[in-house]
Amino acid sequence: MAQHADLAPAFQRQALELLKVAVATGDATARQLAYLTDRVLVAAGEPQLYGTQYTDDPDGSNQRLQPVADPDQLDERRAAMGLDTAAEYDQRMRGH
Repeated sequence: MAQHADLAPAFQRQALELLKVAVATGDATARQLAYLTDRVLVAAGEPQLYGTQYTDDPDGSNQRLQPVADPDQLDERRAAMGLDTAAEYDQRMRGH
C-alpha cells in the first residue's frame, strides 16, 4: 500500500522507517525495502539507489529509468537486496 501512496509522501516516509525495522527483524524482505526506498527518494527529487523506479517517456511510448546514484555500483546494491541485475530489470520494464 505504501509503495503506491504517491499522494501521501509523509505516509511513505513513515512506512519506510517501519519497513526498515521489519526487514531487520525478518518480517519483510530487503526487496520490499529497496522498492520503497527508491520510491521515497524519487518523490523527494533525489536519485534512487536500487534502480526500481521508471517513468513514461513524454510521448508515452517507452519507460525510462529515473536517475540513479552511483550507477557503477548499481548491480552490487541490487544484488545485496535480492534483486536481479539492472539490465534484466530494464528488459522487463521496457517489455523486451
